[in-house]
Amino acid sequence: MEQRKRNNKRERGQFDKKSLKIRRVAKVTKGGKRLRFSTIVVVGDHNGTVGVGLGRGVDVRSAVEKGESLATKAAVKIELIGDTIPHEIVHKVGAAQVLLRPAKSGTGVIAGSSVRTVLELAGIENVYGKVLGSNEPNANAYCTFEALKKLKKGRVLERMSGMRDRVELKNQADKEKKEKDMKKRENGTDKKGGYKGKNFDPKKSTRKEVKKETKVSDKK
Repeated sequence: MEQRKRNNKRERGQFDKKSLKIRRVAKVTKGGKRLRFSTIVVVGDHNGTVGVGLGRGVDVRSAVEKGESLATKAAVKIELIGDTIPHEIVHKVGAAQVLLRPAKSGTGVIAGSSVRTVLELAGIENVYGKVLGSNEPNANAYCTFEALKKLKKGRVLERMSGMRDRVELKNQADKEKKEKDMKKRENGTDKKGGYKGKNFDPKKSTRKEVKKETKVSDKK
């Protein structure tokens, strides 16, 4: 049990999370009204892994935590081609229907509602998204997640050379980004953007200290 809890904590640390609209649910019972909260939580690592979960709880915090744990368990690696999806797909779940279409590099994420949240956390940088069915955000989030799970890139990579080039460009950009991050760590740049080298001594810093002078008025 302890190992499972540790693994869940590690997995949660790897993902970024975003909760959709929090709903207040009132249930009328014999003793009176019983209030509970529910919300959809989307988790992702911005590198092809995304998950969606519905959390319910007595308060907002417990609902978000439950949704995060369920979304982490349901997280799946999606088949992407570089910074976009391999092919167009129209998927329907209940009353919700979503259209996803690949886009050229530089287009960005053109989508709204909860569809945009799922696509961004999945790490898709260029894509068109359109809600064709219900406007209910929870249903659209689940529908988008199910649509992404059905994407297949094998046949697309075999037939389209342009898509293969995009994969290589994406990998090259990721390598350059990692190299830049490593250089920043080696140089020791601080969070505020100031430079701190390896032999940095705060006592010998050349920053001038500004002293506030207070004027005392003579009382007669």
